[in-house]
Amino acid sequence: MAAGSEAPSVRFWDLLLVLAVLGLVWAAEGRRLHFVNLVYRHGDRSPIHTFKTDPYKPKDWPQGFGQLTQVGMRQQYELGQFLRERYKDFLNSSYDRQEIYIRSTDIDRTLMSAEADLAGLYPPHGQQVFLTNLNWQPIPVHTVPTTDDRLQNETKNCWEYKNTMQDNQDFLKTLAKNTGTPFANMSLFDLWMIYDALFCEVSDKVTMN
Repeated sequence: MAAGSEAPSVRFWDLLLVLAVLGLVWAAEGRRLHFVNLVYRHGDRSPIHTFKTDPYKPKDWPQGFGQLTQVGMRQQYELGQFLRERYKDFLNSSYDRQEIYIRSTDIDRTLMSAEADLAGLYPPHGQQVFLTNLNWQPIPVHTVPTTDDRLQNETKNCWEYKNTMQDNQDFLKTLAKNTGTPFANMSLFDLWMIYDALFCEVSDKVTMN
């Protein structure tokens, strides 16, 4: 009798577990994606600034400083392809101006990044093909004029910035000497510029002297 009385109880809990799992599946199937807000940065670029002893100058980069490189173009194109695969059940397979709105800052590298991303996201199909063998179509990218950035001046006047400058005087003096930057003009922004130039040169596999 004891064994027989346990069997219905086990089947009851098994049934509840099955119903609970089915409930989760049904809940997930009932959910629908309505809106996606995607924010991303530009692809790899050339340095924005340099320092006096840097052997590489704007002329050494195909489009000068602060511009999207071919590596950056490929990165953004591949991002567009990734987004096409990820949202293939949400976005139309072809571009629909009622479905998407693209906004970029008014800077060459960000505008070009948006365009490269869209090339991967919306390759033309059917009537959208306007030139044979060209797997691309023009898609609008919206922007507004850049405004003055007040944050930099606010940062230089905050106590954290002043303390950091004071605590790293020896390092900043050495950096100023090696980069040909007057120490009186050295700031944490200059430190970032030096790092950025070296980072971009290494990322682009520029041979360092």
